[in-house]
Amino acid sequence: MNINSLKNFIRQKIHAHKKNKILYFRAIIHIIAFFLLSNYRKNRCLIDPPSDFFYKYKNLANYFSIPLLIFASYLRRKKIFISINNGYNYSLGHIYTEILLVQKIQKLDNKYSGSTIWFTTTRKEILGETKDIFENEKFRVLFGGIKRIFLTFVALKEPSISIDGGVSDVNYFLGKSNSARIIYHNFSKRRAKLISKGQDFFPNIDKLQNYQENTKQLMQRLNITKKYVVIQNKDKSVNGTLKPLPPDLLLKAIKYFQDKDYQIVFAGREKFPDVFLNKSIINYANSKYASSLNDFILIRNCSLVISSASGFCNIPESFDKPLLITNSHHIIQNFGRRTIYLPTLLSRNSKIFNARVQHRYLCTYGADCGYGAFDDFYILHMPTSEEIFMAAKELEEMLSSTIPPLTPLQKKTRDSGGCPLLSDGLSRISNYYLIKHRIFFEK
Repeated sequence: MNINSLKNFIRQKIHAHKKNKILYFRAIIHIIAFFLLSNYRKNRCLIDPPSDFFYKYKNLANYFSIPLLIFASYLRRKKIFISINNGYNYSLGHIYTEILLVQKIQKLDNKYSGSTIWFTTTRKEILGETKDIFENEKFRVLFGGIKRIFLTFVALKEPSISIDGGVSDVNYFLGKSNSARIIYHNFSKRRAKLISKGQDFFPNIDKLQNYQENTKQLMQRLNITKKYVVIQNKDKSVNGTLKPLPPDLLLKAIKYFQDKDYQIVFAGREKFPDVFLNKSIINYANSKYASSLNDFILIRNCSLVISSASGFCNIPESFDKPLLITNSHHIIQNFGRRTIYLPTLLSRNSKIFNARVQHRYLCTYGADCGYGAFDDFYILHMPTSEEIFMAAKELEEMLSSTIPPLTPLQKKTRDSGGCPLLSDGLSRISNYYLIKHRIFFEK
């Protein structure tokens, strides 16, 4: 068996064991990788329990009731809450979304007034560099597998000292994964309402001042000398991208901003598109400077962002940056007040689709809306070059300190209920896009 065959065998085994919630093989592979691979060791704790561990062994808390309850009593006296169900601490989108959500709950819910939050993690891919961005005297990030296991068991034994800002399928209390409806509707609706209620609350927005030297170095290394726009575009079918957007469709919007004396920076971790060559676009994504900390610095310092529907778009939204999300077949899952959407529209030959039907399919069949489950499913429409260009011009208006009001058509779409979740948050669909596809968003 050659090395590639061995790697494929291990991947298949891990995938099968994840599917069947079997832990021992994954634990063995993790321990071997931890001791043999320095880069792996840098990003992981030795004890790194997956969500399946808590699903399978959550009842162990019953055997340690007395010490767990004693510690829970201590936390209650100190008004310390354990953040629970944050199972994807290695994901860029989850980190920014869940931490901001927990901090908004802490701010807006009287139960947590004056409290301290402990956010546990065993993963350092992102928080290893950016821990200080999120921390303050009332919010602490705790690394360590033993800490995470113990504190999670404390929260499971005494839920009153927990705070739940999870947005994924992880549910330790339930002991199994959440359904698609809970993830894409219930959680999204809660997040949208919290964002609306605390629309001026961005607890980490001033942290850039702590990284002045890092910012200066990054700007010099990338040769960024003036205001700039960040572009990110998924090149694979993943996250909220059902089919990648051809990058040439972004060129008209890019030229518009370049003509207005903006520099353009390509970010994310995707391969630099060939059509971007010789277009004076800075390739940060594939540079040696790409890192979690520099992602924060780059986004926090930019003017605006045009992004695919991916975890990356949660960074600008966390810092109140104007954000255009293109090609999202989930339609609306980000709710910031400076966020504009250009969703991908789906349909079936056997059924008339609209935004409500598409959302129902998302909540029923999961991330791909059932696209792979039906032979007659097809993409009705993806954003065009002109639609992206017009939405980019609309996004530019978000640079004002005052949020531009909704157009009559945007207000009608929001108030009619034709687009689920839209009325719960603050984001909007591009007005030009609504004009072109009005029927799809009518109730």
